[in-house]
Amino acid sequence: MIVVENLYKTYPPQKRGMVATTALQQVSMTIRDGEFVCIVGPSGCGKTTLLHMVAGFESPSGGRILLDGQEIQGPGADRAVVFQQAALYPWLSVYDNIAFGLKLKNLPRSQYDAKVRQFLKIMGLEGFERHAPYHLSGGMQQRAAIARALITQPKILLMDEPFGALDAQTRNDMQRFLLELWQELRPTVLFITHDVEEAVLLGDRVIVMTARPGRIARDFEVPFPRPRAWELSLTPEFVAFKREVLSVLRPEVESAQRLA
Repeated sequence: MIVVENLYKTYPPQKRGMVATTALQQVSMTIRDGEFVCIVGPSGCGKTTLLHMVAGFESPSGGRILLDGQEIQGPGADRAVVFQQAALYPWLSVYDNIAFGLKLKNLPRSQYDAKVRQFLKIMGLEGFERHAPYHLSGGMQQRAAIARALITQPKILLMDEPFGALDAQTRNDMQRFLLELWQELRPTVLFITHDVEEAVLLGDRVIVMTARPGRIARDFEVPFPRPRAWELSLTPEFVAFKREVLSVLRPEVESAQRLA
């Protein structure tokens, strides 16, 4: 579904006397239909830049990104983005936030109400539909944001550290929740994270990026079958595979720290 070919991204100097910054260099990958791909890498390696280019928010400096054989030229309804902060509209209720994408299609409420209520039930948000987003916990806000992204049935879900701002227990709950939701709806997912354990638990593949300029250091196929129970993370096999991923990631993190 998604083909990234020899991708480069360079930003011009911010001030006179400064040099251009190359964020990504020679990045190539293929993401199959319905696949869950996680990307890890040191801070500043271009993970978010790559996601933004797949979303169509930014354009490559070189190379190209194809979606179903067509080069991405800008944002589209076939791609939905979930950010680290829920980014809900504070003046809208939870119901209206979730329904926002359907309202943009000028559908009458009678045509989307049942669907919104279905997602409220799936997300565990029944009874909170009239609440303002700021009355919800962080985890509930992210559930609403994911519902808003998925209700329009995008082919691709792009997630930029969506659980990074949550406490440990809420983060674990949201990981379980996302796995169950993905196994039911099967969108293609590109998931950015700093947490290797999260990447291994969620992903079909884990792609490790180098320090800036970001390149692909290693593309791991996750060997564990689905469905995955949370207890998998406690097994020797999981720990060994996590250690293998970290053995590639740690030198890149140390390199990035030296460059900082």
